[in-house]
Amino acid sequence: MKCPSCEQVIRPAQVTERESRGLDVHFRCPHCGARLSVNGRATRAKLMGFVLLLSGSGVMLWGPAPAWIFGVMVCLAGGVMALVARSREMKLRWLDKPDGADKN
Repeated sequence: MKCPSCEQVIRPAQVTERESRGLDVHFRCPHCGARLSVNGRATRAKLMGFVLLLSGSGVMLWGPAPAWIFGVMVCLAGGVMALVARSREMKLRWLDKPDGADKN
């Protein structure tokens, strides 16, 4: 992940101050101290995409013969949903300015 304030890469092991509310996670950048948040909606969409991917593959494997087309469509929709949500999840939101930032 990349901090929108200082533009430095943040590894999950570097984060020490973390607050979770369901799938919404708030934490401080270890480099500049800015308060950041992970997009909870994108995390939910990613999980839903993986569920669709698994259910579509289940329909393809264990469903009746004509149902494999429906399974392929559900798998494709789930895969696209999971990939798009993953890219949006990696973009952090900036909740407040770091300490010592100029106030304009």
